Amino acid sequence: MRETPYVTPTLIDIEKRADGALILSNPHPLQAAFDNVIAPLEYWSKHAPNKTWLAGKENGVWREVSYSQGLAIVRNLAGHLDRLLPPGCVVAIGSSNSLNHAFLTYALPLTGRIPAPITPAYSQKATDIRRLKEALEVLDAKAIFYENEDYSRAIGWANELGVLVITGGTIGEKEIDFDLAFGPIDPASPAKILLTSGSTGSPKAVVISHYNLAQNAAQIRSTFDPTKEAQVWPNGIVMVNHLPWSHSLGGNAVLHMLTHSGGTLWIDDGAPTEAGLPKTIEAIKRVRPNYHLTVPLGWSLLTAAIEKDDELAHALFENLVIMQYGGAALTQDIYERLQAKAREIIGDEITVAAGYGATETGPTVCNVHWPNRIMGLVGLPVPGLKVKLVPIGEKFEARVKGPGIFPYYLADEAKTEAAFDEEGYYKLGDALAFYDDAKPQLGLRFNGRTSEEFKMLSGSFVQTGNVRLALIGGSNGLISDAIICGEGQSELGALVFINVAQCNLAIDEDLNMFELAQNQALRRLLSQRLLFTFKHQPATKAVKRIIVLDSPASLEAGEITDKGYLNQARCRESRKTALDNLYTNDAIVIKLD
Repeated sequence: MRETPYVTPTLIDIEKRADGALILSNPHPLQAAFDNVIAPLEYWSKHAPNKTWLAGKENGVWREVSYSQGLAIVRNLAGHLDRLLPPGCVVAIGSSNSLNHAFLTYALPLTGRIPAPITPAYSQKATDIRRLKEALEVLDAKAIFYENEDYSRAIGWANELGVLVITGGTIGEKEIDFDLAFGPIDPASPAKILLTSGSTGSPKAVVISHYNLAQNAAQIRSTFDPTKEAQVWPNGIVMVNHLPWSHSLGGNAVLHMLTHSGGTLWIDDGAPTEAGLPKTIEAIKRVRPNYHLTVPLGWSLLTAAIEKDDELAHALFENLVIMQYGGAALTQDIYERLQAKAREIIGDEITVAAGYGATETGPTVCNVHWPNRIMGLVGLPVPGLKVKLVPIGEKFEARVKGPGIFPYYLADEAKTEAAFDEEGYYKLGDALAFYDDAKPQLGLRFNGRTSEEFKMLSGSFVQTGNVRLALIGGSNGLISDAIICGEGQSELGALVFINVAQCNLAIDEDLNMFELAQNQALRRLLSQRLLFTFKHQPATKAVKRIIVLDSPASLEAGEITDKGYLNQARCRESRKTALDNLYTNDAIVIKLD
């Protein structure tokens, strides 16, 4: 396997408590952190002034910005914003990743204002004002940034809500001819605010301090050995990335970690979709990165592309040291196909890393920081952080404490207090388990969301995540997602969203979602495939009845997040009629028995 810069060997300390709880920590030392998120930009502008910090497209043409240029732009922009905005206010950033977005992210906290990137989906994909209005109200934002006229409809909504609109033209016309002397930054002060994805309820505004961001960047960096880095990355990390800065993985673990380490980030204007893939491919061919991180769907699309395009495969693998995924598990099949192509191109394999955390945790709580061939791991704790595994039934609920954990939710003392246990550990709401109890150094795996579990009539708990995956997998592509139901019932049921293209292909039709939900051939095919899936399974693992939904999950209704996650509880509320029919109207139910 190609040499990595990871600290080795992999170590973990485990404290076993009398109550059955386990306290996990990483014995490797935590590297020194900067005092605030502006400090690394200042540091690298002195020590590597001409090195490219960021590169992004402006009017379709790539523009590279060095560390010294970036600092000058940020300071000049801060001077302008200091005159434009009221002190201490929150400024929402409503558009996608861009150079201007990055400059605002660093200029605002320099003046004591707080950037709050929100998902562009609320401005571009939403069909009405509701989600944007909710986000701006939760943030109490006084202004919002939009890059260009592509957001004209949302700009109109913002004007309707009485929020000051800042545009790319406003901050990007020319360099501003003044530079204020800014005072010291309190590390405890807010550096940014992020909204939670809303996958388990309405979004919460997570306040993230300069200390949190700086420390979490240092925690990630502490999994690397500087002497090894100098060998495998002589010019530092070079990354092409499209993960949105409205989420902590892209906005913190990528943007701030790269800036902390003096790396180079090329802002990919593509996306992990069929439509966005060509832009990602173009960027990879231009940059030839040495570190690549995307979600599993992005890797799946990229894998299919490199199997057909040798130029892309060479561009991806020739300098690559680490492949990483986040957000969900990468399948073993995709891993094997990636490695087969890597061996063909460079005669070796490339380690695949993964990370785990939440908006409230920096984001990184755990990562796979060792050469790895096992997919589906969340890793082990990063240095400087403790993970507490609390026994709840047959599972262990994960709680964390460390310098990257957020201090509070904006204007919500009750939710802040409820988020932490009596020892000050943040309650993630996830269950984790060791991949191999006898070899804890192999890492932890995700074991479901404790908040999504419920009891059946028998009093037995249902692990909804596992049932959902079995249902989707058993449909062999016909079902794209499912709402698992059955609380207080004797049988499990599901409301299912179908993959329209795959369903039409399977039954040789060209029908819309509503027509497919009524189609008898599709109903018979679903029954045939799923009967086998749940045969001989106990009641807590066997779906016995399904209803095919005739409309997609709604972003406006909060049924689905911009990341594509279903809010199971919200779906059950908004689809109450279908839920009632699941157990009372056998005429429209597909029975699996």
